[in-house]
Amino acid sequence: MSGTSLSNLRLLAGFRHLMVPLIRILVRNSVPYRDFSGILKTLFARTALDELTKKGQHVSLAKLAIVTGLTRRELAQVFSEEDMLSKALASNAAAIAHLLQGWHTDPDFTGPYGFPRELADIRNANGQPGFADLVARYAPHTHADVMSDELLRVGAMERLADSKLLKVLMRTYIPEKMAPELIEVFSRGVRRYVETVDHNLGNHGGEEKRFERWVFPDFGLDPTDWAKFRDLVNERLAGLIDDLDTKFVDFNKAAQSSDEKLSVGVGFYVYKEASDDSYLYSLTPDNLREDIPKVS
Repeated sequence: MSGTSLSNLRLLAGFRHLMVPLIRILVRNSVPYRDFSGILKTLFARTALDELTKKGQHVSLAKLAIVTGLTRRELAQVFSEEDMLSKALASNAAAIAHLLQGWHTDPDFTGPYGFPRELADIRNANGQPGFADLVARYAPHTHADVMSDELLRVGAMERLADSKLLKVLMRTYIPEKMAPELIEVFSRGVRRYVETVDHNLGNHGGEEKRFERWVFPDFGLDPTDWAKFRDLVNERLAGLIDDLDTKFVDFNKAAQSSDEKLSVGVGFYVYKEASDDSYLYSLTPDNLREDIPKVS
């Protein structure tokens, strides 16, 4: 990297810091570097093409090779391969989250004081919409029986023993560890945050900037106070999330009659930094010298 500019070196250093937790996830799940590097090559080529096209440039294979540093042979292979990963990421996570929000905020499925009603499978005895109607409105591409089985399985709702009605137990959906839904939630959550940062790093000022704030104890935290700190933040943010979620229903009414829709939202999270990872760059495998093949 002797010819790399100082600004690019700083950017690469930032990306190296960013990639550590992402690579840890891959290593823990036995994803080899070969597969990961293939994804990076494909994304680098396709994203570069998209960025140049947005600027109104005519992009040939030769020009793209200069911009990306990839050979024309590599680029030809990238653009001839079928994109299998976009299909692999699809899951029911978004549909389930949308349905749970509707169950808690839609007047057709809530009671006089705004509490979610207990629903019959089809329609309630008094003619009010049932669970099938909820699915048809908020997850129209999912069968009601499939949605019911999943919500019961993860404990997001229960079937009452006496009335046989369905009662919602969760406002948000948290999939099981490494389920397809959790992978989708993770990838979309990280991307949404990074895109917000990318937007704010650009030449945007005033109202164009998106809300992004950090708050933390100025002098750090005594380890014995971590549980108290975590519980305090969870309690305060859970109330705020529920309040925003209730108010967002006003936007749903306008969106239903609109031909064009924006995917927007708000995300909160608590961070607890791992120890400094600079030690990674001094680590070496056991018997390193003996394991390196000798070149004759």
